Amino acid sequence: MKKLIRILMMVFIGFAINACYYDAFPEDDYVPGDGDDGETELLSYQDDIEPLWVQCTGCHKEGGDAPNMLDDSYDNLLDGYVIPFDADASILYKSLLGIDGVELMPPGSGWPTSKSNLVRDWINQGALDN
Repeated sequence: MKKLIRILMMVFIGFAINACYYDAFPEDDYVPGDGDDGETELLSYQDDIEPLWVQCTGCHKEGGDAPNMLDDSYDNLLDGYVIPFDADASILYKSLLGIDGVELMPPGSGWPTSKSNLVRDWINQGALDN
């Protein structure tokens, strides 16, 4: 009986330890605005870009790391983080790639290329608030 209790305790401890381990953000297959027609469509901040910030709001909120991605995220991004029509000079885009001395966001694991490219295209289209 003692042996069975030990085995059950080891299994329970193993499950508990593995349940608390986070390596990276899970990738989802859905990328807003990702069409197969080859044409570049005008991206919408509200529909295509803002939903990407969901995983960022744990750290980027009022009183947390800048910029605040919860309230007025568009205004906060254009306050020095995004340069319309120039993704390569925008801190936001650089942070998604972790280049030019800008810290990789999210820390430890970057976004899939498809999502980073979506932000790049939105910035290069003028970073419109549409």
